[in-house]
Formats: sequence, C-alpha cells, structure tokens
Amino acid sequence: MTEPEIRPFPVTTRDGVVLGGWLVRSVGTARAVVLVRTPYDAQAHLPLARSLARHGFDCLVQDVRGRYTSGGTWRPYATEAVDGIDTVDALQQRCPRTPVVAYGASYAAHTALETARADRRVARVIALVPALGAYETAYSVDGTPQHLDRLGWWAIHGFGRRAEPALAPEILRAATAVADRDGPVAAAAGLGWDAARLDAFGALWSTPPRDLPHHFGAVTAPLLVVTGDADPFDAYARRLAAAWGIRSGAGSALVSGPWGHDLGIGTSDPALRAAYEAAGSPGRIVLRWLTDGVPATDQELRLDVASRTWSERPLVTATEPAIERGHA
Repeated sequence: MTEPEIRPFPVTTRDGVVLGGWLVRSVGTARAVVLVRTPYDAQAHLPLARSLARHGFDCLVQDVRGRYTSGGTWRPYATEAVDGIDTVDALQQRCPRTPVVAYGASYAAHTALETARADRRVARVIALVPALGAYETAYSVDGTPQHLDRLGWWAIHGFGRRAEPALAPEILRAATAVADRDGPVAAAAGLGWDAARLDAFGALWSTPPRDLPHHFGAVTAPLLVVTGDADPFDAYARRLAAAWGIRSGAGSALVSGPWGHDLGIGTSDPALRAAYEAAGSPGRIVLRWLTDGVPATDQELRLDVASRTWSERPLVTATEPAIERGHA
C-alpha cells in the first residue's frame, strides 16, 4: 500500500508570523482537505492525518500561534479566527477547488469553530468535546467556577511554547481549595506564577460568556458535534448544536454516548470497549459523516452500550451541566 505523502506546510499570517504544520496528502484525488489547528503539538496528530489520508482526505495539522513549531505569542482563545482565515487562504492556494473541513477536539475544536465562523470557504466542521471559549471552560453552564480544571490546564498548556509538567495531584487539590476560598488568582499566586501569568489567568475569569446564537447563528457550513455524557462540556456542546446556523439554516448533527472528555479512547470499561468493537467508535462515526452524511442534520446518533448499536433520534439540547471534570 502506498503511504501518504507528508510535507512541511508553513503558513505566513497577515502580521508576518509563521505557523508550522504538516500537510499529509491522500493517494489520488482528495475528497477534501481536513484542517486541524492545535496547541497540543501538531506532530502528535500525524497518525490522525495519515488515517484520514488513507480514506481519501488531505489533512493539514498545524501548531497554533506561539506553540511548538509556530512563531508568535501564545494567547489562548485570542487569534484563532484570523489565523484560521490565513491558513485557509494558504490551503486554497495549494489545494484549489478542494473543500476545506475544519476539525478538532477540545481546544482544537475551538479553532475549527472560529475558523468556520469567520470564513465561509469552510465546507464542513467537526467539533469533538468542544471547548467553546474562555468563559465556557472557566464556568459550567450554571455559573459554577471550574477551578480544578482551569488550574490544571493552564499549568500545563496556558503559557509556554510546549506543554509543561502537570501539577502534582496533592498540589492541585490544595490550590483548588485556595481558589474556592480566596479566588483563582490567589491560588495561582500561591503556585508561584509570575505577574504575566497571573494577568493572563486572571483575565480568564472576567471574560463574558458567548451568546451562542449570535456568535454562530450565521455560519454556513454544516456541523457535527461529538459529545459525551461525562464530558464537562456536554451541556455547552448541546447548546452549540442548537445555536449553530440558526439564522443561516446550516444545521448540525450530534454524536453522543457514555464517555468523558477522552471519548473513551483506551477505555478499560469492557462493555464500552465491546460496544466500540461491535458498532464502531466515535471516530468511525466521524468518518461516516464525512463520507455519507450520517447522522443527518438535526439528528443525534447515540451509542447504546447494552445493545452495542448506534441509534438515531431527533436532536435535543441539555440544560444541566455534566459532572465529570476534564481538561480542554
């Protein structure tokens, strides 16, 4: 079998920053080019890109501004729409007339959503366990601050060019207790974060929530949302699906099941593993949506673990926050 071709694909933004990435080409004419913009090391996403290439899709995996191989300053949630537009520009020059699919999980889902919102050349969007924005990661849908999650995520991913060591569990628990009592900035100060880090982390907690129907109501690309009952962003994901294209009529579909933020990857639950083997994992459903359009717009495809089958039903939204914690 011919292996997909992998080449560096630098993108120069309008302000002169060079974003690093790799374009993985399918064998033959590509169905579309899938764009994955991530703060979690684009090279780590090359297996995903190769898999998509084997199914007939080109795939660009790119480090977001200020992370890993990309220049500029890393500021979470700050520049993803503009950098996404500039990347689509470059892809359209390299792969003319090839539809662009914006794809991502967690923070990378945020980059995909913002690119599609800002650029109507995006033909489809796939958002897995999406982190919608700063407020939506800092607070649950009922307004409860998510101190443990955010202290944990920002300690690892919030500041440097590369991931930093995670806080030890006992240190994270103690910092969370301080945040619950004295506020998150006091907890971060107790961890020894410098003034620049404290300012950036403090701004997270004063960011207003997104008006999702206003923010995403005019998008034109259809959306597939993948969420899990135990994912901390589940309620937001359902609200996203309901708000998406509400003015344009673009529409959305949703995939759900009894997993958390990791989508059950590497699960030790024998029942869930058996259901994946029999019915297919969420990743298989994503590929099915890309190629066959299933589930259809305004439908939810849900995995029933007991029967080991996927069943389709009308899409409904959630009003209550999920329980399990996880990182974006």
